[in-house]
Amino acid sequence: MKWTDSGIILSMRPFGESSRILTLLTPDHGRYAGLIRVSKSRSATNFEAGTFVQATWTARLAEHLGQWSLEAIAALGARLLKLPLPLTALSSACCLTDQCLAERYPYPQLYEALKHLIEDLVHYPDWLISYVNYELTLLKELGFGLDLSTCAATGVRNNLAYISPKTGRAVSLEAGEPYKDRLLPLPAYWVDDAALPDIPTSLTVTGYFLNQHLSNQKGLPAIRQRLVSMVGGQGAGKQA
Repeated sequence: MKWTDSGIILSMRPFGESSRILTLLTPDHGRYAGLIRVSKSRSATNFEAGTFVQATWTARLAEHLGQWSLEAIAALGARLLKLPLPLTALSSACCLTDQCLAERYPYPQLYEALKHLIEDLVHYPDWLISYVNYELTLLKELGFGLDLSTCAATGVRNNLAYISPKTGRAVSLEAGEPYKDRLLPLPAYWVDDAALPDIPTSLTVTGYFLNQHLSNQKGLPAIRQRLVSMVGGQGAGKQA
């Protein structure tokens, strides 16, 4: 068994004294794990999360763990080492992706979304919006996509203010007012291009639905919780 694909490193964990298990997200083969040997001349630091690679996976049988042969294309994460907030966002995105996705199932749109997010973390000043959009894309790929087109109760398209935690559908201010304590806030900029981004509220909403998906597993990863704390502490406008 052998195939070659582009990939983004999601995680690495030790396996014996001189090997690591690397998990990648690839456009055609999805989330895939394999072994790679580490030597003094090939340090584990070459395999940081978020690194773009060209990957070849080989194994005797398809159900085996397999081995990687990797060529690093771009290690953009290294450019974030002195920027704690975007570096934490990179780690959070990779960890969520690794934890949420089924193995060996292709998610080509999510692969492109993660690729663009990592590029935005390096080049785009408003990357926090890109991060929130990535979590929304992840939810959609998992089958938890939000429907913010109309009010779930009345069908109106205006004055949407809440999100139902059960259905992920929008609820208008008037219809939701009696039940607001049981509804999630709807960030205004999600439905109004003129509204200012509200990143803390956005992360609260996406975090709720991501946690629903992970309810029978370990829950949201600690690095994602750290990102939320950092965003809340520094304010939505301070992104570096």
